[in-house]
Parts: sequence; structure tokens; C-alpha cells
Amino acid sequence: MFIITKEELEHMTEQQLRQLYTDILADLAKRGLSAQGCPLTMITLENIRAVLRRKQAFKSSTLRF
Repeated sequence: MFIITKEELEHMTEQQLRQLYTDILADLAKRGLSAQGCPLTMITLENIRAVLRRKQAFKSSTLRF
């Protein structure tokens, strides 16, 4: 496993990010693993959450105007 950086995730849509997050968790479950036991995966999942938060904040701030 490797880390997917925020920069690598920026081009993805919110839907794609959510799907990637779900796919990673499903893959871990299929292997009998959890995210807590895989530090690199935890970093990737946090990066996905951070990019999602940023995209949602940007979207909500643009809707105000």
C-alpha cells in the first residue's frame, strides 16, 4: 500500500472521492484488515476526507454569493 496525497486527489470529483474511500475500506475488509492497522491507509483516508471537506467548503462559500 502507498499514500495517495492531497495533490493527487484534487482533480477528482466529490463522488469519485467518496467512491475511492468506500473502495479502500471494502478492499481492506475483503482482506480481513482494518484501516487502524494500516498507517499508510489511514493517511490516505484522512487525505480523502480533507480534500472532500475543502471541496465542500469551497462549494458552500460560492453558493453564498
